Amino acid sequence: MSYDLCEELIVEIFSRLPSKSLLRFRSVSKSLCACIGSLDFIRLHALRSPNKVMIIHQVYFQGATRATDMYTLHSAGQLSNDPYVGVTAVEYPFTSFRIVGSCNGVLCLHEYGKGIILWNPSIRRKVTVHDRPLLSDWGGQLHPFGFAFDPIIKDYKIVMTTKCNTKKGLVLRTFVYRMKKDAWHEIASPTRDLLSCRESCQCLFNGTLHWVIKRFLTDSHDDCHSPYILAFNPSSEIFSTIELPEPSWETKEVTIINGSLAVISSKHDDSWIWVRNNTTASWSVAFKLKAHEFEGTHRVFQLTANSDLLFNPCGIIVYNPETRERSSVVRLSASSLVGVTGSTHSLLIKPCIESLGLLDMGTSCDQGKRNRKRSRAYWLL
Repeated sequence: MSYDLCEELIVEIFSRLPSKSLLRFRSVSKSLCACIGSLDFIRLHALRSPNKVMIIHQVYFQGATRATDMYTLHSAGQLSNDPYVGVTAVEYPFTSFRIVGSCNGVLCLHEYGKGIILWNPSIRRKVTVHDRPLLSDWGGQLHPFGFAFDPIIKDYKIVMTTKCNTKKGLVLRTFVYRMKKDAWHEIASPTRDLLSCRESCQCLFNGTLHWVIKRFLTDSHDDCHSPYILAFNPSSEIFSTIELPEPSWETKEVTIINGSLAVISSKHDDSWIWVRNNTTASWSVAFKLKAHEFEGTHRVFQLTANSDLLFNPCGIIVYNPETRERSSVVRLSASSLVGVTGSTHSLLIKPCIESLGLLDMGTSCDQGKRNRKRSRAYWLL
């Protein structure tokens, strides 16, 4: 591959570089291009990439009749101090989106009325998933809906459980999509009743998908019954369940805290963060908080740089559960983007990594022309 460096050393060095740098290096030589594009290199690069946080912002451009969504990528330790220094704000290429989940730097999105898209925000490539099953029977309810990577066959998978109308009434049917085959196949559905339920956003832990499932006795959804965690192994394609530490408490979120599967449960004025021991499968309390500290929160993440939690009850908050200190992440400044008038709003946060996933696959996203690099951060009140 090189007269000066052996192939192993080149892989060792290049696997630690940012995705954008690797895209440029592909034009150096055919051998280097082949190395960077290999599945083994892409997997190694994803494993060595530092964790980042993606923030989606809503901005208002001069003369526009509607807001434009833009996104920024931040290192975990960057959010508390000058989060936008050296960060490029890029136009978000989708509308009416729902982020199902992320894996190895690839995000799975569901666009209402348009289907499912796999998207890598680091290299700005997307793959459209075709032939969704049972479109006529879908009706907008998916229980559950998840995205993961199968390390055995080295392929991305999407799992979708849908309600279907039959002569016997409503039944559940579960399908799995394999990206390499670009095809769906049916598997056994979860054994517990999911016909009337709500699930949390997915949590991908140790390669397995997890959701908090709330079952309801009626369609009014005001009588939650026996909530639990539903798990799905993408390799075996088998569902399993995990009992919650306090089933009678309100549990909306399953996440990763201190390197373990965790849930946040609330009752009255108490909000506890429980972590699950990976060896003994037992739960223990990591933090005891007050419920109002998480009121209105949809997602909670832990920044890997420290023990801080990142959540968004109103705006984006960095919170230290030990000291109970909290600080707001500054909004993307309108003054940093040419043609932006008025205020900007942070809509969503999502942990991710830089990767080369979907390289040489699908199509390039049309990111628009509103890319502006900031030289400093501004506080917006």
